[in-house]
Amino acid sequence: MADTQQKSAELAARLDRLPFSKWHRKFFTVCFLGVMFDACDFALFGMALPPVAREFGLNPAQAGLLATVGLIGAFVGALFWGTISDYIGRRTSFAATVGIFSVFTGLVGTAHSILSLSIYRFLSNFGLGGEVPVALTLTSEFSPSRIRGRMTGTMMAAFPVGLVLAALVSLWLLPTYGWRAIFIAGIVPALLLFFVRMVMPESVRYLLSRGRVEEAEQTVAKIEQEAAKEGPLPPVVPVAATPVVEQRGITVFELLTPDRRKRTLLLWIVSFGFLWASNGIIFMLPTILVQRGFPLTQILIFLLVQALAACVGYTACGFLIDRYGRRRVLFLYYLVGAAFHLWFAEATGLWIYAAIAAVGWVNSGVYGSSGVYVSELYPTHLRATAVGWFFGIGRIGSFLAPTVVGFMLHYGAGAYVLHTFAFSFLMAAIALWFVGIETKDRSLEQITGAGSAKA
Repeated sequence: MADTQQKSAELAARLDRLPFSKWHRKFFTVCFLGVMFDACDFALFGMALPPVAREFGLNPAQAGLLATVGLIGAFVGALFWGTISDYIGRRTSFAATVGIFSVFTGLVGTAHSILSLSIYRFLSNFGLGGEVPVALTLTSEFSPSRIRGRMTGTMMAAFPVGLVLAALVSLWLLPTYGWRAIFIAGIVPALLLFFVRMVMPESVRYLLSRGRVEEAEQTVAKIEQEAAKEGPLPPVVPVAATPVVEQRGITVFELLTPDRRKRTLLLWIVSFGFLWASNGIIFMLPTILVQRGFPLTQILIFLLVQALAACVGYTACGFLIDRYGRRRVLFLYYLVGAAFHLWFAEATGLWIYAAIAAVGWVNSGVYGSSGVYVSELYPTHLRATAVGWFFGIGRIGSFLAPTVVGFMLHYGAGAYVLHTFAFSFLMAAIALWFVGIETKDRSLEQITGAGSAKA
C-alpha cells in the first residue's frame, strides 16, 4: 500500500512539473472545440426560435416554454454527467456528452411536432449541460499547477467563441435554408469523437483515485515523451500530499458532509448569482433594450461589443488568477462586476457602449475561472460531481431570471431589471469571499489534503 501511494505521489508530481507541450496543445484543442460546439448549439436554438414558433403556431408564452424545456435538459445534464463521471471516468463521459448533443441536435432538424421537438431538444441539452463540467474537470486535472488557471480559463473562452460561431452559422444558413438546416448541421461536432479517441486519455488523477496506477503511469510516460521532444524536462519536485484510493460513498451526499457543507453552499450561491446575471443578459437583454426604445441595429452592436469583451475577459481572468490568486481576483471580478452592471443600468449616450463592454468583460469572464476554483477545492473522487452540481444549481438562476425579468417588464418594473443583475453579482462576491480558501500554485493533492474531506 505504501509503495502504491509513493508511486501515485510521484506520478502526480511528474504531471505537475511538465511544460506546456504539443501534447497539451492537442488535448487543449479537443476540449476547446467541445465547449465551442456546446455553446454554439446552445445559442442556435434562441436564434432559430422565431421561425420555429411561426412554423408550429406558437405564441410567445409557448415559445418561452419550449426554450425552458432545453434549459431543464441542461440542468439535469450538468447534475447527471458531473456526478457520473466520478464513477465511469472523465474521458467516457466527455465522449458521451458530445455524442448525445450532436445526434439529438441533428434530430431537432427533423422534428415534425412540438412533442418530438421538445424531446429532442431536452436530450440534446442533456448532453450540452454535462459537457462543460466534464471538460473543465479534465483540463484542470491535466494542467500543471502553475498554469492551471490560465489553461482552464482560456479553454473556457471557447464559450463566447461558440456564440460568435452560432451567429455566423445562422446568418449563413437560416435565411436561405431555414431553421432545420442549422440543426442538421449541428451533427458535425460528432466528428470530434474521432479526435477524442486519438488524443484524449483518461484523467491520470481519476485513474490514481481508482487504484489503476499502471494505466496512469503509461499515460504520464506518453505525455513526458511528447514533451521531451521540445526540450529537457524540469526536475520532479515531490509533494507531501498523495493521491489515494478513496472509500467512496454517494458523491453528491459527500458534498454536504459537515466539513464541506459551508463551502458547497457558498459556492452554489456564487453559481446562482453569476448565472442569474449572465443568462439573464443572454436571453433578456434584447427585450429589455427594445422596451427602452433602442433600435434593433443598435442592440445588435451592443451584443457584439459585449461578446468581444467577453472573449478577452475569459482569458484575462485565467491569467490573473494564476498570478494574483483565485479568491482575490474572483472576488474583485464579482464586486467590480456588480458596479459595472449598475453602471450599465444607469448609462446614457456613448458611455453605454463602454458600460456594456465592461459588463461583457466580467459577466462572462468569471464563468470559466469560477469553475477552475471549484474543481480545485474538492478531491478527485468527487471533483466532477462538485463542478457539475456547481453549474447545475446555477442553472436554477437560468430558469428563474427570464421569468422574473419577463414579469418585471410586463408589470412596469423594467427600469430596475439590470439592477437585479448587479445585486446577484454582489451576492456572489460576498459568498465567494467567505469560502476563504486560496489555491494558487498548489497541486490538487496539496489543496485537498490527499483527497481528505478536510480540504
